[in-house]
Amino acid sequence: MRPPQELLQQPAKRLVGLGLGGWGLLVLAGCATQRPAPTDPAAFWSGRLALQLQSNPPQNWSTSFELQGSAAQGQMLLLSPIGTTLARLSWTPQSAQLEQGQDKTESTSLQSLSQRLTGTNLPISALFEWLAGQATPASGWQVDLSAYPQGRLTAKRSTPGPEAVLRIVLDR
Repeated sequence: MRPPQELLQQPAKRLVGLGLGGWGLLVLAGCATQRPAPTDPAAFWSGRLALQLQSNPPQNWSTSFELQGSAAQGQMLLLSPIGTTLARLSWTPQSAQLEQGQDKTESTSLQSLSQRLTGTNLPISALFEWLAGQATPASGWQVDLSAYPQGRLTAKRSTPGPEAVLRIVLDR
C-alpha cells in the first residue's frame, strides 16, 4: 500500500501532465494557418496528392493540398498532416512564385516552376481538367478517372523519362 503523501501527489502530477498536454495542443492549434475561403467553389479542390518519379535515385513525395483557380491563374497550399502551411504556390499568366517560410522562389511560369521543383514536366493544363472529371489528353500521360466518382484519380507517364505516377485523392 502507498503512503498517504504519495497518493496526494498522484493527482497533482496528473493535473500538471494534463495541463502541459493541453498547452501543447493550444500551441499546435496556434500554428495552424488561417486560409481564406475559396472565391469560386467550382474552381476549388482539396485533398492529398502523391508523386512518384522513377529517377536515379527514385523520388517519392506526398502532401495534403488546397488548390484554387485555373492553369492560368491560381494558388495552391501544401499542408502538413496537422494543417500548417508548408508552402504556398501562386501564379499568374506572367509569373509563378513559391513561398516556403521566408524563402521565395520565382519563375516565368507555373510549368517551369513545377518542372524545377519536382524534376518532371507535369501537365498543368490537363491536370485542372482531370480535377474537373474530364479525361483531357496530355502528351505522354495516361489518366485513369474510373475512380473519380469516389474522388480518386491516377495519371501515369512513361515517356519522356523518368516515368512518373501522380495520384490524387479529393476530399468529398
